[in-house]
Amino acid sequence: MRSAFITATDTGVGKTLVTGALAWCLRERGEDVGCYKPVQSGDLLHDETGDVCRLKALSGLPDPVERIGRYAFAEPLAPRLAAERAGSPLLLADLLAAFDEVRGDHARWLVEGAGGLAVPLTTDATVADLAAQLGYPLLIVARAHLGTVNHTVLTVRYAESLGLRVAGVILSGGKGAAHDLSEAYNAAYIEEYANVPVLGHVPWLGDLPSVQTVRDSVRAHVDLDRVDSCMNF
Repeated sequence: MRSAFITATDTGVGKTLVTGALAWCLRERGEDVGCYKPVQSGDLLHDETGDVCRLKALSGLPDPVERIGRYAFAEPLAPRLAAERAGSPLLLADLLAAFDEVRGDHARWLVEGAGGLAVPLTTDATVADLAAQLGYPLLIVARAHLGTVNHTVLTVRYAESLGLRVAGVILSGGKGAAHDLSEAYNAAYIEEYANVPVLGHVPWLGDLPSVQTVRDSVRAHVDLDRVDSCMNF
């Protein structure tokens, strides 16, 4: 199955924007791609500012939010902690069973994790454990500015130590080399030191970009052919 697990080097990197817009771009090319967020924290399932609703809007999927995500908790904490504080602790098996219920809805999937790979996801698993169980190659969303080479290389090496395959990296944010000289070099350094391809750089789009602005930017700045190729396994 040509699918991917979307993770990041940190929280707030732009992972949801990239995931939803990538799904829209691939669907525009005729691919039957769905989005899934196994668990979100910081917003409830129907909150418009939450990741699940943003994925639905960005991707243009007709699926109800209950088919794009299942578990959501109000406190902006690591999902494990948010679930436990809400009195609803989760197990990895819960997340896998919920995804199995919707897996037949689409031929391909972009499954979005929470923060980075080592984030506590459930009582018995991290985000990396979920990625390993699904078996999809990873697309890593990373910041564009100074420090991203270190964060990205560490994320790639951690993933590889667990037997996960990294398909590529997409840089997100940044305001150009005039603001941060490192931005002109970070993609090349990531490819050199992490030995994975950088598939695009989505620039900073402001605090509240429109859905179409995000879609257009991903279409313009991400190599969709390479993304499609890297997702094959």
